[in-house]
Amino acid sequence: MNTQTVNISLPKKLVKIMDSFAETQFSTRSELIRTAVIRYINEDKKLFELFSYAEKKAKELNIKEEDIENIIDDYRKGR
Repeated sequence: MNTQTVNISLPKKLVKIMDSFAETQFSTRSELIRTAVIRYINEDKKLFELFSYAEKKAKELNIKEEDIENIIDDYRKGR
């Protein structure tokens, strides 16, 4: 693996929790952080794709942002 060392500052309490968790997962601190960063980025990408899709569909259906609450309320009421 082609790696680069990165220094970050974290609260001591968080490091203690992180180390304890890594130990229960039979992992290292570095591996835990790598996994967390990858998961965060993947989730963020999914949310971006979801919002992009919703924005595209809203434009296709001529739905304005201020109309969304009413549309959701009407849907929930079965209208």
